Amino acid sequence: MKSIIICEGETDFVFLQHYMEKVNGWNDLSNSNVRPNPSFISSVDNSRSRDFIKNADMLTIISCGGCGNIKTVFEEVIRKNQNEILDEERYSKIVILTDNDETGIEVKIVSELNAVSGNSAQIQNNSWTDLSFTDATQNQFNSELLLLIIPFDENGALETFLLSSIAKQDEYESQIIKKSYDFVEHADPEKRHIDARSFKIKAVFYAYFAICIEPSKKQFSQGDAIFKSVPWEQYENIRDCFKELRNLQETIK
Repeated sequence: MKSIIICEGETDFVFLQHYMEKVNGWNDLSNSNVRPNPSFISSVDNSRSRDFIKNADMLTIISCGGCGNIKTVFEEVIRKNQNEILDEERYSKIVILTDNDETGIEVKIVSELNAVSGNSAQIQNNSWTDLSFTDATQNQFNSELLLLIIPFDENGALETFLLSSIAKQDEYESQIIKKSYDFVEHADPEKRHIDARSFKIKAVFYAYFAICIEPSKKQFSQGDAIFKSVPWEQYENIRDCFKELRNLQETIK
């Protein structure tokens, strides 16, 4: 079975790679002697993709360079599926992960994706939707779509969700996270460096981990250091949010 996860940017892309490897047991094909067909290639500038394997199942994770490109990449995935002759070459499961970073964004994204899919079935957040398509020979095939607009219960980004998950489980860490928010809020009153809400979210995220990552692990690039060092599987809120990603394989043990 082939699956694909479409995400927004670099943070999502790096987090998902480490999460799928560490928590769900997928293997990065760049570290393997196996060389399948080339990964999914998008026309979107600054998109990046990486392939993984688990038993006979294949997974592609693609970063599309921003929320505004998700619709385009979704269209490209559908078109690729329609052009394939063999069912096993199609993406049976499609996951879209994006930020709940402004009021009304969920309605906007759902509306766009429903328009692209052309299905009567209505896509919903945090739920699998069965979608039906017709290929070039007018044969029908199905794909399942899982939309994850996170955080589910507040406006924010993946970084907001990860920090919130840590804070819910550890009161001491919660206090450090609160102080990180306070520091970023007052550190640049003239907004010379942090002039957008998205920058502020990332600044808080990296401020917290600058304190919490062991010095011996800071030899990695900043993103890798964070995602390699944190035991994400120990946080119940994170496991619950991404539990459906276990279904991107034929047989679940």
